[in-house]
Amino acid sequence: MSSRSRVGTGGRAVLAATIGSMAAAIAMVAGTGTASAAPVGTVDAGVPFSSVVYGTGCRYNLTVQVDASGPVTFWERAQGHPERFLGAAQADGAIATIRWVPQRIGDRLLYAKQNGVTGPTVVMRVHQGYGSGWACFAL
Repeated sequence: MSSRSRVGTGGRAVLAATIGSMAAAIAMVAGTGTASAAPVGTVDAGVPFSSVVYGTGCRYNLTVQVDASGPVTFWERAQGHPERFLGAAQADGAIATIRWVPQRIGDRLLYAKQNGVTGPTVVMRVHQGYGSGWACFAL
C-alpha cells in the first residue's frame, strides 16, 4: 500500500482545513495592517517667513508622517465651522505632502486622514498675507 492511499479523505480534509485557516490568518494580518494605517504626526507647514503666523494667499508645503503607503487627505477646520478638504497625496515613504494656500484669516485646525483614521490636529494662525511666492509674509 502506498503512502498516498494511507492519507485517505480524513487527511485531505485536515490538510484543506489547515490551508484555509492559514489563508484566513494571512488575510486578517494583511487587512489589519491596512486598516491601522494612519497619520502618526501633526501636519507641519514649516516655519512661515514671518516666523509667527501664516499668510492668506501665501504658499506652504503641508507634510505629515504616516505609517503606511497609500492616499492621505489633508483637512482644515475653523472653530464652529465644518471641515474643509485641502487636498490629497500619495504617501512617499513615510511622508505625504500637499501645497496649502490659506484662504481666510483666523486660527485653523489642520489634520490629515488615512484609511478613515484622523491624525493629531495642530492650530495654525493665519493673518493677512502680503507678497507672493517665497517673499510672502503675514502681519
